[in-house]
Amino acid sequence: MARLVGGVDEAGRGPWAGPVVAACVIIPNNVHFPLLKESKSVSQHAREKLYEEIKSKTIWGIGMASNKEIDEANIVRATEMAIRRAIENMPQKPDFLLIDGKDKFSLPIKYKTIIKGDKKIAAIAAASILAKVWRDRLMILFSDMYPQYGFEKHKAYGTRLHEKMLTKFGVSPIHRLSFKPVFFAKKNEDNILLHVCCAPCATSVVEKLKEKFNEITLFFYNPNIHPKKEYERRLDEARKLAEKWKSKLIEGKYDIRKWFKMTYIYKHEPEKGKRCTLCYAMRMLEAAKLARELHLPHFTTTLTVSPLKDEKRIFHIGKILSEKFGVKFLEEDFKKKNGFKRSVEISKKLNIYRQNYCGCIYSLMERKHGYCKGALKERSLF
Repeated sequence: MARLVGGVDEAGRGPWAGPVVAACVIIPNNVHFPLLKESKSVSQHAREKLYEEIKSKTIWGIGMASNKEIDEANIVRATEMAIRRAIENMPQKPDFLLIDGKDKFSLPIKYKTIIKGDKKIAAIAAASILAKVWRDRLMILFSDMYPQYGFEKHKAYGTRLHEKMLTKFGVSPIHRLSFKPVFFAKKNEDNILLHVCCAPCATSVVEKLKEKFNEITLFFYNPNIHPKKEYERRLDEARKLAEKWKSKLIEGKYDIRKWFKMTYIYKHEPEKGKRCTLCYAMRMLEAAKLARELHLPHFTTTLTVSPLKDEKRIFHIGKILSEKFGVKFLEEDFKKKNGFKRSVEISKKLNIYRQNYCGCIYSLMERKHGYCKGALKERSLF
């Protein structure tokens, strides 16, 4: 009596959410699939058609292991669980298995692993089709339950869209917490990145943010500050505060040439003009990018604590950046409820240096002369 050989393959090892799915297929001797290829090599339409054909002409079984089982064991052991369940679900059990890959499993049936077996063995290719289509359909169902993640598009693989939605909306019940990007997203759910324009402004803002967030990462990025000596003084004050608060302080690059090149066209603008809008956007852009890199779901800025800053423009910029990078912008006017007054009180108490101009050369000239002619030449900045 000829022994029954089952081909085994899985789908869903790499995704950040959902189950891993395994299929086992026995192809009868009189059945052939001329167009059969492994699941990644055929179009979705062809794959769906083959899926129905394979189910109707073969002996097959499908099993899966949930995201929680993946977290509790590991992806290899969870794949083993899925294979066992696929075999259990078959109406007729195989005598021997050919399994795609090279992992070692503890199975009730003898087996042989074949690297790239889905390209070499028809039964493994058939199992690849069944596992892939079955899992894709399941992820589409999950997309109805959790529409914000776009599971129907990326099937929970680590795409830029998935990363963006994970950062923006946090972790869903079907995400795999043992996978690094999800782990960081879960860990950082109650954390925020705060762009710090100066230490005095940060005082009352941090005090307020501690009411909502477990951890506040400070980001000092202000290439607008002139001269360099002034920049270093403000940075040093921010370092002292971070040390006092036991907070992490990340220092951005002091690239005044880049800032000057961007804003020079508006050198004659008064404070709160177009030059300031570009300056807000430049600094907040780097904050949003860093928040995404660190898997922090929220970011905001101390800029709104100043009575001289236009909070509506800052909120508008924050909204655009939030959409672009998938990081929530905390839209809060920190000068309200005596926020600015409180920053002055704390700064005096802690003996923090308070500057008397915004930071850039143009605001310095306005402070000194009451107007800005733009008389300084570009070279004088460097």
